[in-house]
Amino acid sequence: MTNTIVGTQTLTMETGVHTIPAVPAGTAAGTGVRTLPAARTRSKRASRNLFLTAAALVAAVFLLVGLSAYAASIQHANNVLMEENAYLQAEIDSLNSQIVEQTKVTRVEEVATKKYGMVYPTSENCIVINENAESSTNLAASIRSEAYN
Repeated sequence: MTNTIVGTQTLTMETGVHTIPAVPAGTAAGTGVRTLPAARTRSKRASRNLFLTAAALVAAVFLLVGLSAYAASIQHANNVLMEENAYLQAEIDSLNSQIVEQTKVTRVEEVATKKYGMVYPTSENCIVINENAESSTNLAASIRSEAYN
């Protein structure tokens, strides 16, 4: 219940009667500046807060979608690299087995005898160096003398 008196406004509440100066609605007392009623200001503030909250939620959803897409692309690239690594590891294993096969003594002997015409040495192909020979002669000279004599 509100009673209007010239120059003042009387508000009646359950706790008692309060008197405040009468000001035209929408203006600040004595300044002529228009102000919004408190309920309207609260409503605008609440709608602004609601809008900002909704905008933050939309931004968060876009961020989550973007991060999920990025994580999926990283996972795909990782899977491709793992496949390439598996292929390369299989190739390395194949090459290692070929190396082992090609470096066996029997294979080396076969290539040496068939491809290069090598033979096992006989007693005629051996040079014996005398241990009692003079130490003043060098090794090359003693090998030469044994080979040509």
